[in-house]
Amino acid sequence: MTQETALGAALKSAVQTMSKKKQTDLIADHIYGKYDVFKRFKPLALGIDKDLVAALPQYDPALIARVLSNHCRRPRYLKSLARGGKRFDLNNRFKGEVSPEEQAIAQQHPAVQEMLARQAAKQAEQQAAEAEAAVAEQPAEATAETATLATETPAAQAAE
Repeated sequence: MTQETALGAALKSAVQTMSKKKQTDLIADHIYGKYDVFKRFKPLALGIDKDLVAALPQYDPALIARVLSNHCRRPRYLKSLARGGKRFDLNNRFKGEVSPEEQAIAQQHPAVQEMLARQAAKQAEQQAAEAEAAVAEQPAEATAETATLATETPAAQAAE
C-alpha cells in the first residue's frame, strides 16, 4: 500500500471542500488533459474504472465513476463504440475489442442514430450537388460547341 504524500493529502483535503459539481468538473478536466484516450473518445478498456481510481488516489472514487459514466454517455464516445474495433487503456495501448453486442447496443442509442441520419443526409446532399454540377457542365459544353459552330457557319457562308 502506498503512503500518501503531504502534497497529496493537502490536495485531497482542498478538493473535498469543493462542491460535488466542482469536484467532478476538476476531475474531468484532469482526466481529459492527462489521458489521450479520453480526449480522442476512443473505446475504453473494460475495467478502466479501477485503473483510474488507482491512478488518481487524491480524488473520490465515486466522483471518478461519475466522470467516467458521463464520458461513456457522450454521443462522440457512443459513436466510437458503434464503429467497433479496439479498446484502449489509460496509456493508449490496445486492450481488448468492442464486442458485436456492445457495438449493436451503441448503434441503437438515439444520439448515435441521429448522428448517423445527419451523416446520411449530408452525404446525400453532397451527392445531389455533385450530380447537379455534372448536369450543369454538360449543357454548358454543348452550348459552347453550338455557339462555336454558329459563329463558324456564317463566316464559312460569307467566304463562299
